[in-house]
Amino acid sequence: MAIIKTHFFNISFEHKDLMKMLIKMTEYQDEMFPQDSKKIANNVKGVSVMDEANPYNEPLDNIYHILNRLNLESNVQDNEFKEINLHNANKLIDDINDKIDNIVKIKEDITKEKEENDEAIILLKNLEESKISVDDVKNTKYITCRFGKIPVNEFTKIQYYRDYEFIFRELNRSKQYVWIVYAGLTSSISEIDNAFSSMSFEPISLPEFAHGKVHEAIDELTEESTAMEQYIAKMDSKLEDIKKEYKEEVLETFTRLYNLKRLFDKCRYVVDFSQKASIYTFSSFDLKEAEAKFDDIDSVKVMELPVNIYENRNIVAPVLVRNNSLMQPFENVLSVTLGDTFDPTTIVALLTMLIGAVCVGDIGVGALLIVLGFLFTIKKPNNFGGMLKRLGASVLIGGLFYGTAFYRIELYQPLASLPLHVIHTFLFGFSLWIIAMVILIIVKKVTRKSIKI
Repeated sequence: MAIIKTHFFNISFEHKDLMKMLIKMTEYQDEMFPQDSKKIANNVKGVSVMDEANPYNEPLDNIYHILNRLNLESNVQDNEFKEINLHNANKLIDDINDKIDNIVKIKEDITKEKEENDEAIILLKNLEESKISVDDVKNTKYITCRFGKIPVNEFTKIQYYRDYEFIFRELNRSKQYVWIVYAGLTSSISEIDNAFSSMSFEPISLPEFAHGKVHEAIDELTEESTAMEQYIAKMDSKLEDIKKEYKEEVLETFTRLYNLKRLFDKCRYVVDFSQKASIYTFSSFDLKEAEAKFDDIDSVKVMELPVNIYENRNIVAPVLVRNNSLMQPFENVLSVTLGDTFDPTTIVALLTMLIGAVCVGDIGVGALLIVLGFLFTIKKPNNFGGMLKRLGASVLIGGLFYGTAFYRIELYQPLASLPLHVIHTFLFGFSLWIIAMVILIIVKKVTRKSIKI
């Protein structure tokens, strides 16, 4: 039940120790309250806000890219702030990217070659069914033949090129493509090729060995495609090996970069004096305690300043209170404000719980209030839920003496009883609580110090 004396410090340090300082400030965030550097640096010559680009943005983006390429979830493993060597982190990212790039390049080349093989197989099968001699096609002197496919929605445009001297034959058709062969005089084949290119014609080259018995060429190409499939699967396996090899290191690096990126954003509290930097902070620590907290950082110097030195810049000292965990949720009932010298939290807590036990005491109501308190704190702990749990516990304890549940069910012979009806008892307790709060407010006002701002 105490209002703690507030101290105001200027903590200066060299730029090289910036991250160490930010980590320290995070460790003591419940005892130290840094102030916005813009208020300090405003209109002061030679002083600026540390607003340089966050050095962790780019490597963090790159590590996100690595996670995506390796199909890893971007899960932050912890909230600890640990320094990381950016050179080593970037080298790790580059090494992994190089390995992945090599594998992906090989895989893409083989996939492309396999697709060409598969298209050649389809074409050869179509030629075989159409009884077109590959040898005859290859040995023509004045005529050039082209084999390939046209998208179905482009195929009808051939009629617009009737004036061109060519012939074509449809070999096969799928939902997406029409497989064709067209031929024209070698002297005018370039013009014909341009016409078919405008229809999104995709030429397919016949393999050099595709002559004589076509089915043998088909078998050979099929064997090659099968081997390529196996090699593609091998490349996928290598990617999986890289994932297993680097998973822990990548996730660790990601976590460090993610946390340090968030930490560096707190540079808004850092004042840049060019040669050095400073953090101006209010604290519950005294000077010796503050110096002890930063004694492991050589460049740090802690200087205590008057708490009201920057009040003209709207930097006003917070009122710090310290109460044990039982009383803490009641701090907001009669909040302590600037200038107060009396913290009524303990009296409010004890009085509320005592009146609850004596004037509201009931096993059923107490249990219900405890359950409601837990419901209010499921997502996030808060003072209201904490008060409900403590008030519920006191009402439950009072109910054990009265032996009732919801004031209607008598569970056993009461150990104590009040002469007043339950409603009258409740109203009496509530009135007593209101009167006590009014008295405490008056006491706060009387004991308050005048603060000039």
